[in-house]
Amino acid sequence: SSFVTEIPLITTSKDLAILAARLEAGRQLYNAVLSEGKNRLQLVRNSELYQQARLIDKNDKKGKSSAFQKAREAYRFSDYDLQAFANKTAIASIWIKSHLDAQTIQKIATRAFKALERMAFGKAKKVRFKQKGQFASLEGKTNKQGIRWTGNSIEWSKLKLPGIIINDPVLLHGLSSKIKYVRLVRRILNQKTYWYAQLVCEGKPYQKLKNLIGDGNVGID
Repeated sequence: SSFVTEIPLITTSKDLAILAARLEAGRQLYNAVLSEGKNRLQLVRNSELYQQARLIDKNDKKGKSSAFQKAREAYRFSDYDLQAFANKTAIASIWIKSHLDAQTIQKIATRAFKALERMAFGKAKKVRFKQKGQFASLEGKTNKQGIRWTGNSIEWSKLKLPGIIINDPVLLHGLSSKIKYVRLVRRILNQKTYWYAQLVCEGKPYQKLKNLIGDGNVGID
């Protein structure tokens, strides 16, 4: 199980400019992966393998799933394949590669793949490309490389952003827990830009005594 601990960050005007550039690089890469993945998904749906898979009896779940998987493999429509595409795109761009590390690039590709997967399984009608200002977060895969929380600050490719730590039991519980990975989130409030670190921690969130579940009858209005 996991829970999120959010910490506001202290940023200078220089930090904001660097983060804005990295966020823009992430947005452009996300759109590129989404476009490529969308094309591959269409090829899968148009393929003979896919049409044959649709004809398999729905009671044969294993056979049907295996047939759809073969169709996806034929046109390299998978999380792994889109991560490989994202890496190639970033290297070819140079500008994107200079702003994003390998783990962040892979997580952006996974994010795009999950959006496409929702459309593939009929859970969404379409995928949306991110316009300027709509891409507001970046995250790593572990707390060892790329975007990571060390001590009381975020460290990411020569960038160090101190966190605002207060004596709060909820916050201290998160900081004392094992961190799986870190997410950077941008929010614009009253035309001012603020950045937050979201520590995705292992375990269960802190539960205040007043919020403990008790026994007895309750009334609901």
